[in-house]
Amino acid sequence: MDGIIAYLYIETLLLSIFTIWFLCRVKKRWIRWEKIVPDMREFVKRNEKRINMILKGIVASFLILSFVDVVIPAVQDFPIVMSENYLEVEGTVTEWNYSDEEKSEIRVIGIMDNKTNKEIFVTVYSKGIHKGEYLKVKYLPHSKYGEIEENE
Repeated sequence: MDGIIAYLYIETLLLSIFTIWFLCRVKKRWIRWEKIVPDMREFVKRNEKRINMILKGIVASFLILSFVDVVIPAVQDFPIVMSENYLEVEGTVTEWNYSDEEKSEIRVIGIMDNKTNKEIFVTVYSKGIHKGEYLKVKYLPHSKYGEIEENE
């Protein structure tokens, strides 16, 4: 479980650093008409403020969505990681990642829980997984990152 947890918290750290960088640079001009090629200079000079606002809006939207999707669940899962009190799901695979099956990589899989009959989606690091396989997975409840315990 250590590898996937390390991946989650490295991703969280990088997103946090990028967010801090963005907040420090938000007041400055990102696109400057002085540094643009001569044929585009006049257009950029007229629209510099709009271009910068749109660019910053796109980056801010991406950061907000990423922060809500990655950082907040990772922070909520931190006490669980420290106590190693992970949730477990046992059942058959209903959805899986179709990418290169011979290569170990991060994959999102859906498992139909035997106890609750609910489909749970978990991000795992593994080689190819197929529909119908029976798995036992330990995972974090908020970020849904986990590790395959048994593969039958």
